[in-house]
Amino acid sequence: MTTVAGLLAVALYLATTGYLIVATRTQPLAAGQPRAPLVLWLAALIVHLAALIPLVVTEAGLNLCLGNALSASLWLVAALLWLTALRHPLAVLGVMILPLTALAALGALLCEDGTRYATSAGIDVHILFSALGWAFLALSTAQAAVMAAQHRALHNHHTSGIVRYLPPLFSMEVWLFRMIFIGWLFLGLSLLSGLIFVDDLFAQHLVHKTILSLLAWVIFSILLLGRWRLGWRGTRALAWTTGGFVVLVLAYFGSKLVLEVILGRV
Repeated sequence: MTTVAGLLAVALYLATTGYLIVATRTQPLAAGQPRAPLVLWLAALIVHLAALIPLVVTEAGLNLCLGNALSASLWLVAALLWLTALRHPLAVLGVMILPLTALAALGALLCEDGTRYATSAGIDVHILFSALGWAFLALSTAQAAVMAAQHRALHNHHTSGIVRYLPPLFSMEVWLFRMIFIGWLFLGLSLLSGLIFVDDLFAQHLVHKTILSLLAWVIFSILLLGRWRLGWRGTRALAWTTGGFVVLVLAYFGSKLVLEVILGRV
């Protein structure tokens, strides 16, 4: 049943992606209007969640193998983007996010059993803050990539294709920094809750995650400070956003990739 639901979620994500591409070529997806792609998108999220829960939540604890962790993280990113698209015309970002989410959903079905993590209320709070911080910053980075393409197209006077259906660059930039601020806030709460609830945040198997997460938080702090005090925008802001997120990805998934894929350990 889990496999069937997972494969159905993959199909729904890909169908939604195709629908978004067709829809944006016919008319802009203005916020607040009934849109069939968002209905299909919601169905994909529900089916994906139904497939994901049995894989992650087990009697022995949370199974956070690399595939499950990526699948859960990208589900949250896709869900946040869906909620955002209800109020702002950003559904077009699904063209980038949803195929990755489909790939992650498929990867979770192929994931071998990993280490089971017993949790407590405090650890659950820490995991929630970490997931929300990662999701908002991932969504910010995806938007930054789209903005870079939009900026390049406008600079070269190429306004054909999907670029002409994007919101104005100024509006995109305002939403970008709002999401970065929310992600930065949750990342800070994640680090704080880790200090409170995790027994030894600088233990050997956690030290790289802690240091890299702290470094990412500092990078985003500098970016927000630069925006506030110096008016950073454009390519400089996009570069700092991408750099901070790369560090965060290394913190969250770097060790899992090395241990589970390269070294074949859990």
